[in-house]
Amino acid sequence: MFSSRLIRLARLDRLPRRAGVSDRAVALVFVARFADEVLSGAWTVLSPTFRVVFRLSLVQVGFLSQVLEWVALAVEPVAALQIDLRSRRPIMAIGAFALATSVLEMGLAPSFLVLGLGFAVYGLGSGPLAFTADVVVVEAFPFDAERAYSRATFLDTVGALAGPGLVALAAAAGVSWRVLLVALGACATCYGVGLSATRFPPPSHVPQPGHPWALRVLANGRSVLSNARGRSWLLVLLCFDLFEAAFLLKYIWLHDTVGLSQPLVAAYAAGEQIVDLVALLLLDRWLAKRDVGQVFRVAATALVVLPPLWVAAPGLAGRVVLGIPLAFAHTLIWPLAKARSLTAVPELGGATQAITALFPILPLALIEARLATAVGVGPAMAATATAGALFMLLAVRSIREDPEPGPPTGTANPAGAPG
Repeated sequence: MFSSRLIRLARLDRLPRRAGVSDRAVALVFVARFADEVLSGAWTVLSPTFRVVFRLSLVQVGFLSQVLEWVALAVEPVAALQIDLRSRRPIMAIGAFALATSVLEMGLAPSFLVLGLGFAVYGLGSGPLAFTADVVVVEAFPFDAERAYSRATFLDTVGALAGPGLVALAAAAGVSWRVLLVALGACATCYGVGLSATRFPPPSHVPQPGHPWALRVLANGRSVLSNARGRSWLLVLLCFDLFEAAFLLKYIWLHDTVGLSQPLVAAYAAGEQIVDLVALLLLDRWLAKRDVGQVFRVAATALVVLPPLWVAAPGLAGRVVLGIPLAFAHTLIWPLAKARSLTAVPELGGATQAITALFPILPLALIEARLATAVGVGPAMAATATAGALFMLLAVRSIREDPEPGPPTGTANPAGAPG
């Protein structure tokens, strides 16, 4: 299986797995965010082509992403609430088929209207697939949720590189962008078929007959929000969103203020992705020997200090030297915070996902852009990033962690679970 090959190539140890979770199920859920990143990465870098072929204005280009976000904001919280209550297989399969349909529509689109419909359909499928897979990953590896999720994030990052890479290879080989998107849509369809034929861990909160579904949903949401650890990790994720919003205009700043050419900006971004991959591989090894909270606090402390130093660094060399540890520490935060949030309230990862799906209502990107207009991109970036990291650090220090359990004797697949 794909995940087993990854373990051998990266020389990772196998993680103890929940009883009844098959190799096939593990492989398919680990591929979920990888598939999402490959597909979205492909159509993202094709936006200049869309603009030329369909003669789009900048407003129309922006509308394509906006309609996807609007649909996702409406669909994702509802879909996430299903994760704790219904079979995961149809949720993920429907999500994969929606992504396949979306990419096929983009590849075959004769007009801007059909292209826009493709983007809307992508918003329908991304959340149900990725959010559900996140929950299944941490539930499948209850004693190593952070390590399991860091491995899923590694594949996610590989996918983020693979999507643009496939577009570049297709262009170099003279393959039409339409052919590429249709081929990717066909692959996503096969993936959806695989999901629909696979059993996944069942939810633990299936409503009893006659018990209103809406009441169960409300009860799950209240359980998450009334739990101190659940609230704290949600706050950490919100602070992480604030931190990431700080870098909204990073590449524009590198181009306009620092003076990097467009090729150098692209090279800098590619270098960050390589640092991400290295960080995730090292994180997996560190978590085998170190406490999760300790790693998180060290990374968050680094992120309080590094952004202003990076902004103030002289020239390209200084920003590369400081940019490496900045990207490294940034990468460590996400899988740790996400895995901890999904396991903070046992068996309610779906309700937690539903709450985080509402975070985009906060216009953090617009606030950051407004601040950058007022004080400059560099100072705004440094201030917002430092504030977000500091709030993260304070939030995680307030969390009282229970002792982490080890796998009990007789855990299924103690040495044979692909991760």
